Amino acid sequence: MATFFRWSFWLLSLIPPRWAVVIGRGFARLLIFLNADSYRVSKINIDHCFPHKSDQQRAQIVFHSLAQTALLPIEFAHLLHRPIDALMAQIVSVEGEDLLRDAWSEGNGVLMLMPHFGCWEFMSLYLGSDYTVSALYTPPNLASLEPTILQARERQGATLFPTGAAGLRGLVRGMKQGHVVVLLPDQVPTGEGGGVMSKFFAQDALTMSLAKRIAKVGQPKIIMGCAWRTIDKSGIGYNISFVLPETGISSSDDEVYAAALNNSVQKIAEKDLAQYQWTYKRFRRLGPDKADIYRRQ
Repeated sequence: MATFFRWSFWLLSLIPPRWAVVIGRGFARLLIFLNADSYRVSKINIDHCFPHKSDQQRAQIVFHSLAQTALLPIEFAHLLHRPIDALMAQIVSVEGEDLLRDAWSEGNGVLMLMPHFGCWEFMSLYLGSDYTVSALYTPPNLASLEPTILQARERQGATLFPTGAAGLRGLVRGMKQGHVVVLLPDQVPTGEGGGVMSKFFAQDALTMSLAKRIAKVGQPKIIMGCAWRTIDKSGIGYNISFVLPETGISSSDDEVYAAALNNSVQKIAEKDLAQYQWTYKRFRRLGPDKADIYRRQ
């Protein structure tokens, strides 16, 4: 099976970016036609968050979101196999690089909060060229896929730790050593005490406390990071952005922290709503008194 994945990603890497855009749109239409689960979840999320928009507007966000999401496997294959210089040449803009460099130069580590927006996989390539990076990853359900995932994400020297107690200890060591520690902050936490309820796009969302816990290790600067796409006739370009989160993210109050975190993620998602990962069941685990919006009727 591992050989199958290696060859599959190699074949995907041969697809030019401009063709990937066409394939992504075609795949989105297929998912909608088949009423696939990714379409169903995306529609539920977008209807849930944007009831004030018209049916047509929400349908457009769903379609373009699915088309953007369909690019991720091809982009991942490019990150795995294409020359690094060619990949870096796809960067069309960088915002806030001085913010990151200044934070890095202080030597206390940087906590990089990177939502599921645009091509977040691209950031491991960009950051790894100049910074020492530590990050968590969730092992895939298929163990044979894990080596390929690690190969792509560690290509520029990042150190990946699996989720769990041992992985968290590795992340803490990285922070103490002054690394750029990357977290994806918009994942639904598991386990009792792993999160606090807060609003995200005006909807209740269980929000991870892990970022707050990691930020207590030393005195790291906290920065929001993202890489989102510009699509034109030539294919796909990437915009890199580093910005400060809302000040409340450093609050000792759990609710103030969670509100600041979600508002910071929301500001990034609002750069282009279609590039946020609406296929993810963000509004789950809300408690026994809350309806499961993802339950099939």
